[in-house]
Amino acid sequence: MKKIAFIFAFIFFIAGLFTLKDYGINWDVINHLPRGQAYLNYYLTGKKDYSNLQDFFSGWQTLGQWYYQNPTSLFINADIPLSKVPTRSLYQNSDLNFSYFMSNDGYGHPPLSDILSSLFNVVLFQKLRIIDDIDAYHVYGVLLASVLVGLIFYWVSRVYGKIAGSLASLSLASYPLFWSEMHFNTEKDVPETVYWSIFIFFVWKGIVTKKAKWIFVSGIFFGLALGTKFNILFAVFVIVPWTLSYFIFEKQKLLSKINFKILFAAIFAFAIGILIFVVFWPYLWPDPIGRVQNVIQFYKDIGIATGPVDPRFSGPLGINYYPVFWIITTTPPIVLIFSGAGVIFGIINFKKHKEISILFLLWFLVPILRVTWHGANIYGGIRQLMEYVPALCAFAGIGGSYLFNKLRRFRNNLFVKSVFVAVVFLVLLVPIIGTHPVEDVYFNFLVGGLAGAKAMDIPAWGNSFGSAYRQAIDWIDVNVPKNSKLVYAYELIPNVPRIWIRQDIDLDNANRSGYLRNGEYAMTLNYEGTDTRSYYDMYLTTFLNPVYQEKIDGVPVVTVWKNDDAHLKNPWIEKKVPKVNVIKTENSLKFDLNDEYKISRLDMTYNQNKCSNLTSGYFEISNDNVSWTRLPGVLPDDWAISVLKQQPDKGKFTEPFVGQNVRFIKFNMLPENTCLLKNYRSFSFYYLQ
Repeated sequence: MKKIAFIFAFIFFIAGLFTLKDYGINWDVINHLPRGQAYLNYYLTGKKDYSNLQDFFSGWQTLGQWYYQNPTSLFINADIPLSKVPTRSLYQNSDLNFSYFMSNDGYGHPPLSDILSSLFNVVLFQKLRIIDDIDAYHVYGVLLASVLVGLIFYWVSRVYGKIAGSLASLSLASYPLFWSEMHFNTEKDVPETVYWSIFIFFVWKGIVTKKAKWIFVSGIFFGLALGTKFNILFAVFVIVPWTLSYFIFEKQKLLSKINFKILFAAIFAFAIGILIFVVFWPYLWPDPIGRVQNVIQFYKDIGIATGPVDPRFSGPLGINYYPVFWIITTTPPIVLIFSGAGVIFGIINFKKHKEISILFLLWFLVPILRVTWHGANIYGGIRQLMEYVPALCAFAGIGGSYLFNKLRRFRNNLFVKSVFVAVVFLVLLVPIIGTHPVEDVYFNFLVGGLAGAKAMDIPAWGNSFGSAYRQAIDWIDVNVPKNSKLVYAYELIPNVPRIWIRQDIDLDNANRSGYLRNGEYAMTLNYEGTDTRSYYDMYLTTFLNPVYQEKIDGVPVVTVWKNDDAHLKNPWIEKKVPKVNVIKTENSLKFDLNDEYKISRLDMTYNQNKCSNLTSGYFEISNDNVSWTRLPGVLPDDWAISVLKQQPDKGKFTEPFVGQNVRFIKFNMLPENTCLLKNYRSFSFYYLQ
């Protein structure tokens, strides 16, 4: 059985490894890998800076300008000889060193998986020169996920048989969220899921075999999980109820000698976990108690809802059904059917497998319940509670085996068993093949796929968390002319590793030109809310035909535009609104265009004498002067068109619109004596014909 488990894990690892080149990075990487490298460098060398490494840069301004790494390759494939490719990672930034993080860490997740992921980079990229700089980090996640795939086969097979183990393992290996995120979410959710699962396995093994050594081992994985995310603390609501129920059903005395050994081992395991947590977070060392409180505050801030629950998912007593809805609609149908059967089988055969049925059920429910109870918060789908996935897949394996065994004529036929498992596996592959390599945007037929999720405006539909950028970059590197300009529609520069982009391409968000159409290429991820979050997003989607899109179920998940006249959907014919009335209030200018126009921009001039600079400004539009819609962006911080610089500026002001058909426009401003409000000289509105 162990050999088969190893085969499952090995095949999964190879498949995961050689598909790494299809996945980008999580946009949280910039908050994790520089920290992991800084701490790792200190552990390996004792250095609090990077003086032991080649000096390639000293700040983000020149980050990644040393060479180009072909993003379609898993291996080092640069535009310079291998001998000249730096032996230093993109994320080993001199400004973000150990000393920096000792003063500027603590409000976020623990760094242990950042450190371990960085260790894979040091070995595979910097030392062995096998895997490219970026993908080397992600081998860590693929390896961990492979271990879990093998473990689930071994565990379920021991109790329910090899068919159940095989189906459980294959369900996990092909679960869209798990398969996708293990390629690029290697600093938080995937490692936490793996360490959580292994921790529970060793606790289970220690209790049922009455061997304290396995409880001691569980402490290591408790520490690894705690050093990754605090989610593991909720495992107490799995372990304690299950342990008590196990002793009751097995009619064991709680105060027996062996149980005292187990209790002692549990206390020791907890201490091991705390030690690992502290040792692998240097930031805590000067003041462990005080600095842990900062971390606890972080988890309170992200774990407690600050606003009302979407009424579509709000239940009695403020319970949030969004996580349950998401799980049901993003789980492959065959896994839903099998796991339902597995729960039923677990109840029917409770007496035979009571020591594990309750455990798996608690394991499945606790991660979900913690984010559905009143006042809890969850966002971006359910990747933050991925710990439920292995338990769900275990039930799928149990249920699939149960249904197969109903076919009494074939249940002892090895050939039929093999065919059954193979057919199920092929069915499980359908969602992976249909959504590759953005499997985390998968929705099942219950909502009509991703297209249905978009139509229903399910929160976080289409969000690939940065991974899909790699597909856009693959296209850009091959297709855009030399010395082109490239921008994000909205996002931040570190969301794509600079070494993946041809060195002649000028990647700078200052190149955003909006209606001026200076010819820059613009790229963005497409998901819930992105098309209306800023002027530039709205401009691109309203006026331009894309030059590249990756679609799932007919819905774009990443798009590239070229902002020039050739790619306009319609000719740009702009005219001046002939008559505009204005009403001035204490903190606004309200314009009446006297008719409805598809407005394109507002130009204003003002006197700068004896007045204040604008500190806050935003626009609202209306057709009836009663119902108003606020437009995105707050002046002067949000630059609608970067090439125009900050607005207002030096007596002039330009505000672009995106052809909204309106009559009334309100410009709200603070302070009351701001120059634009107090001393405006002229204004002109333009519209599209």
